[in-house]
Amino acid sequence: MSGGEPIRCLANDGSSYAANFFGWFFAAIVNTHLCQYLDLGAVLVLGAALQIIAQLLRIWMAPFAPFAITFFITSIGQAFQDTHANSHVASSAKAAHHYLGLIHSMYMLGCLVAPFAASPIASASEPSKWYLFYSVPAGLGVVNLALCAYAFRDTVRIRATTTTNTPTQPTGDQSPETGKKTATQLIKKTLRQSSMWYISVFFFFYLGMCLTASGWVVEYLVDVRNGDLGRVSYVPAGYSGGALLGRLILPGPTHRYGERKMGTLYLVICLAVQLVFWL
Repeated sequence: MSGGEPIRCLANDGSSYAANFFGWFFAAIVNTHLCQYLDLGAVLVLGAALQIIAQLLRIWMAPFAPFAITFFITSIGQAFQDTHANSHVASSAKAAHHYLGLIHSMYMLGCLVAPFAASPIASASEPSKWYLFYSVPAGLGVVNLALCAYAFRDTVRIRATTTTNTPTQPTGDQSPETGKKTATQLIKKTLRQSSMWYISVFFFFYLGMCLTASGWVVEYLVDVRNGDLGRVSYVPAGYSGGALLGRLILPGPTHRYGERKMGTLYLVICLAVQLVFWL
């Protein structure tokens, strides 16, 4: 088995994608309920800790099944941090669209750098050390945990009450049963919003397209075009670089001219480029 085979076999199996899906799906179900008991800082620290645990399990070079489960754990941690960080910035910062664009561009900066760290390991002639790549995200996870604990140190705590910040909610302490009922009501209210379903369908196709184009294109170039893994694995960096620039440059004009109008324009451009990509 070559140095890149363990990583490529995992991608070919598709288990990592399924584990990612179920991780985000699980987080979507429990997230609202969790907020009844943990304050903002505690949720962010929990998300950071879960990601560290997953990376340490990968360094351990666990058997295939536990290795695939690490993607489930990582997705839960990412979901907790992603949703609450976005909500915090959107609700508390002026010109939030610029800060949100900066936050999401940092995500793509990580995706841009990752292939340059992973490719030399994946293409190495010695296959026994490929798992050491995960020491890089594990180290970054420790930094992430420390920064979250410091920045949100005032809210790294269990809530004294299980109240929610909704205008219609009565004041005063509530029992856990009442808190659970409130969380369920919030979920049901969200599910009744037609805009939520439209956006969900959009992201369903958008993420499917992105994962196909940026991930499986490496397999296509290696297996069909007989490309060298050590070189073609840098191709996804091009996608990440474009997304990085877009998230830095486009929040301004999108906010100025309107999300609906600019979103439609971006969709037309994406469809045109996708046709070029596939044809």
